[in-house]
Amino acid sequence: MITDISSYYIPFIATAIISLLLVLTKGFHGKHTCDPTVGIQKFHACHTPRIGGIAIFCGLIIACFLPTTPDTKLLKLMLIASLPAFAAGVIEDLTKKVGVKTRLIATMFSGAIAWWLTGYTINHIDIQGIDSLLSYLPISIAVTVFAVAGISNAANIIDGFNGLSSGTMIISFSAIALIAWQVGDTNLMHICLLLTTVTAGFFIINFPLGKIFLGDSGAYLLGFMLAWVAVMLPMRNPTVSPWASLLICSYPFIETTYSMGRRLIHKSCTSQADIAHLHSLIKINAINRHFPDVPKHLRNSMVSPFCWLLVIITASISVAYYQQTTLLIVASIGIFALYTISYKIITRLAPSLEQTPSEQKIYQPTPKETISLEYRSPRKEIIEESLITEDSIN
Repeated sequence: MITDISSYYIPFIATAIISLLLVLTKGFHGKHTCDPTVGIQKFHACHTPRIGGIAIFCGLIIACFLPTTPDTKLLKLMLIASLPAFAAGVIEDLTKKVGVKTRLIATMFSGAIAWWLTGYTINHIDIQGIDSLLSYLPISIAVTVFAVAGISNAANIIDGFNGLSSGTMIISFSAIALIAWQVGDTNLMHICLLLTTVTAGFFIINFPLGKIFLGDSGAYLLGFMLAWVAVMLPMRNPTVSPWASLLICSYPFIETTYSMGRRLIHKSCTSQADIAHLHSLIKINAINRHFPDVPKHLRNSMVSPFCWLLVIITASISVAYYQQTTLLIVASIGIFALYTISYKIITRLAPSLEQTPSEQKIYQPTPKETISLEYRSPRKEIIEESLITEDSIN
């Protein structure tokens, strides 16, 4: 099937323009749409629109109705199914009052609708015994719904720095597109390419300057889309191992499960926000320490490439060995081990105090303490940033 190239560059341009318009008009809507600069996971210095998901959703709608775009029936069904998750994200972006459980239920609802509309479920994972259970439709549906909700929420968890979540999505969609192309599933390949180009339209406004954020709406929308194409890839193509999809989605999945385990061990709420994620610690313990003179918004962007390395590794293995279940399982275990080792290393680094250029005092904390450091911004406001070392989080 030959596709007009305009099917891809028009949605890309449209998404970029809409994202830019949202930035330029923040004076009108910023009261409701801008992300506050004070909070446990707030690393940015100025009020920034957090409604990038609206631009991405509009870009996908435009892609669906372009006359040059190939059969988009499946993409349209996916967009319909995404509405509960997307709506919950939009409301949270505007009101900051939608609870974690409510958003989790919304993503589960989207997963159930996707099954109802498309008929796909996770009916095997190439492990004897578990596959027998998945042969029962109610169990298969339940596993699918929970998996979709898990990846959707995981995409939101890794949305902490400029380009991190959207860059991860671009790499992941591209990997699934490559596998779909190898097995001749051109429809799924085109869907993934559209998702890639639309996300890229937002990405160029978000990275590296951070002029607009993905927000919960964008994270849940893209997370759901990634989860569903990951479900469909092996279910539509029996030669593809389900573990190829899991490995492609492994970075956000590992970040989420590792964080939940860490919080359970320390008897803290599993849904409570903190700055002990790998990407947060890279910023606090490595980037701030070694690049103190780089502007703050660019330091935020410097975190993402480190995390993209994990995604590139998993995506490359999946694309190259998408048929080899055993190797993919070993790779999944290996990437979890690599994440754990990386986490241990980064927590051993002494955190560095983030400062304004006019304040060059350097504080050297002891390696066995959790410290809370205060500094003054150019507006002389007191901002508190918790810096965490290994003993306090492990």
